[in-house]
Amino acid sequence: MGEVLAKIETETLNSSKEIDHKADNKIDEEKISETSFVRISPRLRKLAKDLNVNLADVKGTGKDGAIIEEDIKNAAVGVEEQAAKEMSGIRKTIASRMMTSLHESAQLTLTSWVDVTELGKRRKETGSNVSWNSLISYAAVKALEQHPAINAHVQGEKVIRHKKVHLGMAVDTEEGLYVPVLEDAGHLSLTQLDKELKELVKKVISKNLSDVALKGSTFTVTNLGNFGIEFFTPIINPPEAGILGVGKIEPYLVLEQGEVVQKERIPLSLTFDHRAVDGAPAAKFLQAIADQCQSLVGEF
Repeated sequence: MGEVLAKIETETLNSSKEIDHKADNKIDEEKISETSFVRISPRLRKLAKDLNVNLADVKGTGKDGAIIEEDIKNAAVGVEEQAAKEMSGIRKTIASRMMTSLHESAQLTLTSWVDVTELGKRRKETGSNVSWNSLISYAAVKALEQHPAINAHVQGEKVIRHKKVHLGMAVDTEEGLYVPVLEDAGHLSLTQLDKELKELVKKVISKNLSDVALKGSTFTVTNLGNFGIEFFTPIINPPEAGILGVGKIEPYLVLEQGEVVQKERIPLSLTFDHRAVDGAPAAKFLQAIADQCQSLVGEF
């Protein structure tokens, strides 16, 4: 009586349960891994990665449900469709006008550096707040008066040259690109033109367009200098015969009388309609803008 018949090792049982539980977890993890991992060739895996397609979401249509190249591409189309966004009204207008411009005109772009060293010095000496955009625009207006072939509209087989310069100024806004018009810009002084252009830009950005003309320009200036752009290919604002692109002002070094001298220059890009103007007259117009920049030194 009272003798020990058996001993039960509870720790062993607990350990066995833990081992069994761990084994079950391992099996579950393997199942999950097998489910999320898609067996596919390296080429198709790379294609899915390039097209930003999650293979786990792709239903295969190949043999035994295998994923084929077409399945991945179809899934990519679905991703693109989800990211698609309807064009706004102003965006549609811009797209239509640009496509019309490219399809219905013979556009060619000439580029040229314009030295503005002396003009920059004079501007700094006088403390003038006239913008570089206004300086180039003013020079362009004066050059247009000397080269009326550029200050023109092309309508079908007709080229209509305008006596007055109605200057269009491309203005970037959150909604898209607007081109307000400074009418009869040729009769304005440099300071007047600078004031009027700044006022136009201010009105467009603040969406105060009640008294802003958005049609009727005879020549347009577009400036991407603030974005660090140098030369580019502006697209003509139809039915105009030309558009001037203004780039970022930059310092450059030249050798004068054996000494290295730092100067300043601005890149200009002139796109013109070859139906109305040939290359040589367009080049002369660009040179006339450069000459006007030198003459502007006396305007301060």
